[in-house]
Amino acid sequence: MYVNLLCRAVAYGPAPGEEPAVRTTILDDTAAAKSAAQRWAREKEAKIGAGVWMWWTDGSRSDDGRVGPSAVCKHGNEWRPRRSFLGTGRMEVFNAELWAIWLALDVAIEKRETLQVHGVKTVAVFRASQAAIRRAAHLEPGPGHRLARPMNRRARSLLAHGIATEIHWVPGHSSIPGNEEADRQANLARNVSGSTVIERPYTSASNRARPISEGRSAAKLEWEPDMCSKHFSYRLKGKAGTKRPIPMTSVKPLAARF
Repeated sequence: MYVNLLCRAVAYGPAPGEEPAVRTTILDDTAAAKSAAQRWAREKEAKIGAGVWMWWTDGSRSDDGRVGPSAVCKHGNEWRPRRSFLGTGRMEVFNAELWAIWLALDVAIEKRETLQVHGVKTVAVFRASQAAIRRAAHLEPGPGHRLARPMNRRARSLLAHGIATEIHWVPGHSSIPGNEEADRQANLARNVSGSTVIERPYTSASNRARPISEGRSAAKLEWEPDMCSKHFSYRLKGKAGTKRPIPMTSVKPLAARF
């Protein structure tokens, strides 16, 4: 079993010489990132001759596990969304964020000939998740790998038609119309109605680990009130009630005196 799993991991790794086909930009300064996104929207969004097709993407997960990504672009004065429903209890928000970028590139692949006619040289995707953007920037095995490679294949296909792919970070809930619309559409995508239903989405490893972490947290909450009320030496670090610095940092024989 160990050998099979190892071989599978190697098979999913990047091919020799294979490089990411997307360009990612994450500015350290939040205000600068917001200003840059606003400038792009003001100067290039939905403007013929600008050479750029702008997309805003987002992913959402409800408390009951329903997951949906969305990608929106502006056409004239209207927003055109692309949404998918990825099922219940199978994925995390991180997976939905990656899937949302994939949606935007998927539409770009469908429209690549039209984009060439209109002189589009860049598909610019604006995303509020830095983790998803960093995942798109490399092809190594790891969380999100199953979506990162198809995403890069689409970007490589666009590049073969003279269209580059850029992914930019924009702060979430920054009152930028495109970003807010993507967030609204992602919430709608969690419902089957009006969304493309993905019949057999994969189950992410992080989602499989969720019951374990939730069970551990529940057991900890059940254990703390009983044990910590009787023995100060058992008081935990972090959010375990009122912290007492001296017993928490002392050796057990000394801490037991408090």
